[in-house]
Amino acid sequence: MLGVISLVGYVIAVIVVGIKLYFKTDGWMTKVDRITPFVETSTVVKYAFLAFILALFLEGVILYLFRFESMTAMLLALVIGVGLIEEGAKLLPYFSSKGTELYRWHLTVKVALAFAVIEAVLYGVILFFTGNILGALLRVIVVMFHVAFTAIALGDVLMGDPLLGYMKASALHSLYDAPVLLAFAGIPVLVVAIVSTVALIYTYSSVDDAFGRAYSRAKRELEERKRKAQEFWKERGVEVIGSDLTSSP
Repeated sequence: MLGVISLVGYVIAVIVVGIKLYFKTDGWMTKVDRITPFVETSTVVKYAFLAFILALFLEGVILYLFRFESMTAMLLALVIGVGLIEEGAKLLPYFSSKGTELYRWHLTVKVALAFAVIEAVLYGVILFFTGNILGALLRVIVVMFHVAFTAIALGDVLMGDPLLGYMKASALHSLYDAPVLLAFAGIPVLVVAIVSTVALIYTYSSVDDAFGRAYSRAKRELEERKRKAQEFWKERGVEVIGSDLTSSP
């Protein structure tokens, strides 16, 4: 009974945190868009589909390898594997694309959002046509969790510790999936649901810091470019006031 109550409580927490996370993350993405390098939509779509297909393939490998095992063993493997696979796939653009650090950061965050949308549409359609309307709606509500996990990973990448960021995002992703998957396996989920709820709160509270690191770095670089531009024109007898150019006498 406690397990059922904890699972229901966890699902409610996912919905509440998911809605709040959506608006917080969307606000940050709009904010950083203004001062980070431009990323072409075609590049985002290309990497998002590549990441999604790679993740789908590797998750299929897990299902194949555990096809003769018990349902419990298969779902446990998915709990651990999906986080590692999907968070790794979403980080591929950062490490495989060219450009500045902030360009690759911006690209990777946008790819995470596109990845989440592709997954939400695909799974949402399947759930809808199998009669699980609530499940389909949940897929739409929680899209920003993908972005949040990736942003948290990238926060550590910017601090010079990509492995920590990857493992942190993977753990948060696995904890996010764990209660529902383990419940299907018939495993008691009371403790897992409590830990996963704490992980949800941690994810929500970490978004400001994760995006803030990139935003602060982008602002510093922008100010540095402005300073260099002012020095360049000053050497040529032109005084820069705001966005105006004034010739010195």
